[in-house]
Amino acid sequence: MGTMRVLALAGALLLSSGAAVEASGPGFPHAAGPSAGWVVDRADNICGLDDAKMLSKPAKVDYDVLLRATPEMKKIKDEKIDPNSPQGIQLRQAAATRVQNAADKVRTAQGHCSVWKQVRHTDGRAITDVTDLVKAQL
Repeated sequence: MGTMRVLALAGALLLSSGAAVEASGPGFPHAAGPSAGWVVDRADNICGLDDAKMLSKPAKVDYDVLLRATPEMKKIKDEKIDPNSPQGIQLRQAAATRVQNAADKVRTAQGHCSVWKQVRHTDGRAITDVTDLVKAQL
């Protein structure tokens, strides 16, 4: 195996392990970038970037409110469909996809890097809530 390939694999392993990697020299600022300090769980990502190190301008939504606003979830409720039945599972997945697509439209239009169920920053900065904008897309 060539030296360059070994170095590339070592770098990939460092990055995938979550280890901090810092570059310095011309073109590399010594301090951490604007994404330092984001606290997220990848499972809470709806659309856009899902790596906390890459975030610049994330938005958040009230996911449960959005799911309940979809026609699919209204059908489950109105027709008393068992959410664990095959039809209920299909409807819930369709509702989740509808929310994801609507959130992605809003994310792009508003210039956000991602949309999350929960996201916060260690410095306490306010995170834009786009629930109403996404709900309008449903």
